[in-house]
Amino acid sequence: MSRRWSLVAVVASAACFGTLPVLAKLAYDANATPLPLLAWRFMFAAALLAVVSAMSSPASLRVPKRDLLRFATLAITGYGAASVCYFFALKFADASVVAVLLYAYPAFVTLASWVFLGEKATWQRGAAVLLTFLGCAMVVGLLGGAARAQWQGIALGLGAAVGYTLFNLLSHRWLPGRSQLVMMTYTFGIASIMAAALALGVGQSLSPAAWEPSAWWLIAAIVVVPTFAAIVLYLQGIRGLGPSQAAVVSTLEPLFTIALVSVFLPEQTLTAVQLAGAGLVLAGVVWSEVSGRSAEPIAAV
Repeated sequence: MSRRWSLVAVVASAACFGTLPVLAKLAYDANATPLPLLAWRFMFAAALLAVVSAMSSPASLRVPKRDLLRFATLAITGYGAASVCYFFALKFADASVVAVLLYAYPAFVTLASWVFLGEKATWQRGAAVLLTFLGCAMVVGLLGGAARAQWQGIALGLGAAVGYTLFNLLSHRWLPGRSQLVMMTYTFGIASIMAAALALGVGQSLSPAAWEPSAWWLIAAIVVVPTFAAIVLYLQGIRGLGPSQAAVVSTLEPLFTIALVSVFLPEQTLTAVQLAGAGLVLAGVVWSEVSGRSAEPIAAV
């Protein structure tokens, strides 16, 4: 794939990922609930990714037990936990707010690299961290502006960023050189089991009987657009751009969410102060990427 088409693929991936909070919000309006929604999303997405993996390299799906245990750990404590936090955050905060809070994860990666991995702190990355958290404070209304986020939504949104941070750091340290497509296939499959078990554990039914018919169309859209297509496009784009530049381009994701919210959820449009905060968050992300990071993102929640 040429560099130009790789850039197009990553931009298209960011646009696909950006639809997730809007589609999830609309699914909630159709009586869907977070845990069953996640279980179905991950199950269907895992099946689609498994088909693609099998078509490209059937043998790639046969992984050693050691890798399988690591996939399970990453799925449960990292990607799965991040997704659960993200989908529940949407119950307590506007879609745009949650989308921006997720992008605090590069700041968390930087802090974790300093504290746990012994990386050298630099003023550039320190400034990027401060810029990110300043922007988050503005987005949630701590520095003025009308915030439409309860404290639970803020905590869960940042929790999603922490889970995403853990997933990226551990996947690069535990599974270097592994097929990212295969890793995401197993991650989604295990995460679907986790979400289903959690739903049943708290007494929720996985049956869609209580959902409106439109919820199934929305689930199909969530599986195809911000999950399957977004990941395949991003992994294709990495090949031509490299992980660092692809990560910078992927910061367009919250901008696509903000634009979609203004069309489909106009009552949740960000204020001027919140938009400025979102700009600071994305500036902090780009600065962090340009300054160098210990791990590159693989896929959003």
